[in-house]
Amino acid sequence: MQNKLKGKIIFLGIFIILISKDLLAETSFSLYSEGLSFYKEKKYQEAEAKFKESIKVNQWYALPYYALGRLYIRQTGKVKDAIINLQKAIECDNNLANANFYLGLAQLISEKYIEAIHSFKRAYELDKKYAEALFNIAVIYEHLGNDYMAFFYYREYLKETEKK
Repeated sequence: MQNKLKGKIIFLGIFIILISKDLLAETSFSLYSEGLSFYKEKKYQEAEAKFKESIKVNQWYALPYYALGRLYIRQTGKVKDAIINLQKAIECDNNLANANFYLGLAQLISEKYIEAIHSFKRAYELDKKYAEALFNIAVIYEHLGNDYMAFFYYREYLKETEKK
């Protein structure tokens, strides 16, 4: 009987600690939002720190990974880090079209052309506003010497932009 009571008291103590910690902790979203504000002000180091804090609070929140990926694309020598973070964003939310698009850009910069084509296609499948992805695919095919596929995607790009 006394062991059951001790167990319940210990469980209750742990429960209270966990709840109070969650209530006092900043949310992942608020940290991401702060990072986004820093990013818009071009305070990139501060933005990076907030995005990383956001990930520490919730490692399954896609947006801070996406934001880090975009941040790293801008920085010389950080394209590999951009790819890693954008892939993690997509792992967290497979329907994040903008993460797929920017992953395609990072892969294009890294000369990972086939992977870039797949990322651009996925971005366009998820959100038709990424017609630029079709143009990027055409450019890659042209670079690879596949004139037929380049022509096909240039034509698709033109059809899509004429709709607007």
